[in-house]
Amino acid sequence: MYAWNRHRVSVVPRQLRVGLGLHLRTVSNMRASEIRKRYAEYFERTGHTRLPSANIVPQNDPTLLFTNAGMVPFKQYFLQPQTSPYKMITTAQKCVRAGGKHNDLDQVGYTPRHHTFFEMLGNFSFGAYDKQTVIRMAWKFVQEELQLPIDRLRVTVLESDHETYEIWRDQIKLDPKQIVRCREEDNFWSMGNEGPCGPCTEIFWDTQDTRYAADDERRWLEFWNIVFMQFHRSSDGTLTPLSTPCVDTGMGLERIASIVQGKTNNFDTDEFQIIIRGVDQLQRSHAIRPLDAQVEVAYKRIVADHLRASAFLVSEGVHPSNTGRGYVLRRIIRRAVRAGRLLGIDGPVLPALYSSLEAAMGAAYPELTERRDSVIAVLQAEESAFAKTLDKGMSLLTKLFASNAAKVVSAEDTFALYDTHGFPVDLTQIIARDHGWTVDVDGFNAIQSKSRERNKASWKSGATRTQISDEISSKLAEWQTHGISTRFCGYEIDPEQASMEQHSQVVASSMLSNGDALIVVDPCPFYARGGGQEPDTGSLTVSASACEAPRTLAVKHAVALPNGQAAALCVDAQHTDLQVSQPVVAAIDMQRRNGCAVHHTATHLLHAALRQVMGDTVTQAGSLVRPDSLRFDFTSTALSDDQLREVERLVNRFALASTPVNVTHTTLEAAKEQGAMALFTEKYQADNVRMVRVSNVSVELCSGTHLRTTRGVFPFQITSEGSVGAGTRRIDAVAGVAASKWLQQQFAYAQNAAHILNAKQLSKLCDAVHRLNDTNKTLRSDAAKWLRVAAVNAQTVATHATTLGSVPTVIHILASESSAPHTSDARLVAERACHLRDTQPQNAHVVIQDTHIALAVNPISFPDVQAGALLRELLKKLPGKGGGQGVLAQGRLKSAVTDIHMLPL
Repeated sequence: MYAWNRHRVSVVPRQLRVGLGLHLRTVSNMRASEIRKRYAEYFERTGHTRLPSANIVPQNDPTLLFTNAGMVPFKQYFLQPQTSPYKMITTAQKCVRAGGKHNDLDQVGYTPRHHTFFEMLGNFSFGAYDKQTVIRMAWKFVQEELQLPIDRLRVTVLESDHETYEIWRDQIKLDPKQIVRCREEDNFWSMGNEGPCGPCTEIFWDTQDTRYAADDERRWLEFWNIVFMQFHRSSDGTLTPLSTPCVDTGMGLERIASIVQGKTNNFDTDEFQIIIRGVDQLQRSHAIRPLDAQVEVAYKRIVADHLRASAFLVSEGVHPSNTGRGYVLRRIIRRAVRAGRLLGIDGPVLPALYSSLEAAMGAAYPELTERRDSVIAVLQAEESAFAKTLDKGMSLLTKLFASNAAKVVSAEDTFALYDTHGFPVDLTQIIARDHGWTVDVDGFNAIQSKSRERNKASWKSGATRTQISDEISSKLAEWQTHGISTRFCGYEIDPEQASMEQHSQVVASSMLSNGDALIVVDPCPFYARGGGQEPDTGSLTVSASACEAPRTLAVKHAVALPNGQAAALCVDAQHTDLQVSQPVVAAIDMQRRNGCAVHHTATHLLHAALRQVMGDTVTQAGSLVRPDSLRFDFTSTALSDDQLREVERLVNRFALASTPVNVTHTTLEAAKEQGAMALFTEKYQADNVRMVRVSNVSVELCSGTHLRTTRGVFPFQITSEGSVGAGTRRIDAVAGVAASKWLQQQFAYAQNAAHILNAKQLSKLCDAVHRLNDTNKTLRSDAAKWLRVAAVNAQTVATHATTLGSVPTVIHILASESSAPHTSDARLVAERACHLRDTQPQNAHVVIQDTHIALAVNPISFPDVQAGALLRELLKKLPGKGGGQGVLAQGRLKSAVTDIHMLPL
C-alpha cells in the first residue's frame, strides 16, 4: 500500500519559494482563460447550471469579511439542499483571503502559491449525484480536457472511506500505488463545529522536484478537492447521515494553470506575467534601484497580486477606510505602494498598471473595464494619501534604526506610528524585518486594547443586537425550509395617502429571546428589502373575539425574508397567543413611508445631478434613506462650493418639473441596454429586475419605495459634504417637508445669533460676526503676550539635571496652583518649556506643574532628536500619557508633581 512520507505542509516549503530554479515540462499551451472557459463548458454539458461569480463581499454572511472559497455563496443550500433553485451548479468564483481568520497577506510574494485574490473553479451538487458520478466527471476533465498524464497524478482518500477508495481503484482503474489513505485531519471537511461535513478526496500532481523522494509529500501539489457532505455533526461530535448528501468541489485556477503551463510558481503563469511585464516596464521608466534579485522578484509579485485584489474589491464598492473590509483594502494598497517604491517607482503604482490588469483579466471580468475610471480614481486617491504617510513613517523609522542598538521597535513607537501617522503596524513589521529588526507587537496590542476600552459599552450593546439578528436569521431559514412565504403588496400603496390598512392573516409566529415576536402575515404591505432604505414600521390589529376587545401590536421594523420578496415583522409582543390563520389588520406608518419615499426619490435625483456636474465617473458607493434625511456615498474628487450649489439647483429643478416616477420590471440585460445604473454591491436576478425611471433624468435598478412624481422632493437642501475615505465623498441632505423644517430651524438659529450680536437685520449678521472675530483676535494676541511674560517669570521651585537617552536634560518643577493661584495651565507649561529651549539650547527641558508636563528640544543643538520620543521615554518611569513630535511634546501625569523628590529618578 502506497503511503506518504509525512511532511504535512499547510504552507509551501521554503525550498519552493522565490528563485527556485526548477523547470517542468509544459503539459500544454493552455492559457488561464482557456482553462476557465473549458471548465464551465464541460460542466454545462454534464447538466450543471453555470452561474456568474458571486460578489467578493458576502451578501448574507456576517461571519466573513470576504468570499474566501467557491462554496461560500451556497452555504445556505448546503444547510438546506431542498431550497436550492438548481441541483447542479458550476462557477468560477472570485475569492479574497486577506484579513480575519483566512489571511494570506503576509505570505504573498514570498511563496509560489499564496495570493490575496484568486479564482476557485467549482462544481456543486445538492442531492443530484453521488461519489461515483463526481469522481468520474473530475477524472474525465483532468484526462480529456487538461490532458494531464496519469503517471504524474496521485489521489488521497480518508482512510476509513472504503467506498471512495474502491471507486478510484475499481471504476477509474487507478493503480493502488497512486491512492493514498489519509487521516481525518487531512481528508475530512466540515463547515464548523456543528453542521454538514464529510470525507474528501484530493487529486495531486507530481512536480518532479528531484530534491524529494517519490513518496515525500513535499514533492506533490494538491490541485482539486472533492468534498462529500454526507453527515451532520452535532455539538457532541455525533455524525448523522444526511437525507440529502451534497458535493462541494474546488480547484484553484492559478494552481491548475501553473501545472498545465509547466510552471513551478503561480506568478509565472500567463495572466500574472502580463501584469508583471507591466511592472517591469513601469520600473524601467524610473531610476533603477539596485536590489537583491530574489527580493526584486518578490516585490514585483506583491504588486501584481495586490493590483488584482484591490481592483476587484474597489470595483465591488469596497473603499479604503480604517475599519473592516476597507481597512484590509487599505493594507493591500499600501503594501503594494511600498513594494513599488522599493522597486524605484516613485509615481503612481497601481493606477499606472491598471491597463495590464485589463489586458490579463478584462475579457473574463468586463466590470474591470466598465468601472475603470472610478476604480482608478479610488486607487489614485489612496496612493496619494499614503505617499505622505509612507515618507514620514520611513523617516521616523530610519532615525529609530540608527539610534537603538536593541533592534526592537518598541510598542510605544509602533503605536505612535499607527495612531499619530496612520502607519499600519503590519507595514512597520515588514520594514523592520527588512532591516533585521523586530516589533513589540504584543505591547502594541496591549496599548491599542487600552485605547479601545472606552468603547466597551457600545460593543456589548452591539453584541446583543447581533444575537437577536442571529435568532431572526435562523428562524427565517427554518421557515423557508418549511415553505412559509408571503406576498408583498407594498408597492401598490401611494406613499402620499394619509393612511393605509391591509387585511391579512398570520402564517407564522415565533418568540425571540428579547421578548419580541417575529410574525409573518399574508399579504404583507411592510417594506424591508434594504437598498439603503430603512424598513417600515406600523401596527398589527388583532380582530376582536366575542369576549375580547381588539388588540393593537406595534411593529418595530420589518425584516426581509430570504427570498427578498416580502417581510417578517418584529412586533413588540404584548400577547403571545397569535395563531396561524388568525386575521389581522396591518397598518403602515404612512408618514414614515412617505418620508422614505421622498428621500429615496431625492437620492436618485441627487445621483443624476452629481453625474451632470462632476462627470460620469461618479459612482454610487452606498446610501442610507431615512424618513427625515438621506446620506449618499459616491466616488469623486471634492466638490467646490459652487459645484455643491449647482447640484442643489439641479435637484430642485428636477423636483419642480413634477416628472412622473415610472416603475417597470424587465430583464437585467434589457435594463442595461436602457442605461440603468446598478449598485456594485447588489445582486440582481437576471430575468427580473425592478427599474425606476425619471424621464430624461435618471434610470436605476432599485427595490425601494418612491413618490409618484418628483414634486414632493422640493425643497432639496444639502446639509453637509465631506470625505469618508480615499476617493469617496459623502453628502447628507434633506428633502420635502423635512427640508422645510430644516430651513426653518436654520432661520431660527440665524435670528438668535443676530439678536445676541445686536444685528438688527439678518443681512447685517455677517458684519457683526466679523467685528466679533476682530475683537477676538485682538484679545488672543494680548493673551499670548501675557502668557509669554508669565512663562518668563514663572516661579521654579526645583530643578534636576539628568539625561534622557543620550540627551542632557533639565527638569523644572514650577510652583503648584495652590501656591500660585490660576497659573496651572498646559499653555503656560508649554510656553515655559519653549522659553527655556530658546534661552538654554544646550539642554532639553522638561517643565512640570502639578499634572501638566511639557518637553522641548532645540532643533539646532539636537537635529536628530524628537521631543515626542523623549517624552514617551520619560513617561515609562513617570506614569502619564502624552505625545508630540519635533521640538515640543506635551502630556498629562496621573498624579501631581510638586517637588523633585516625587520623581522616580
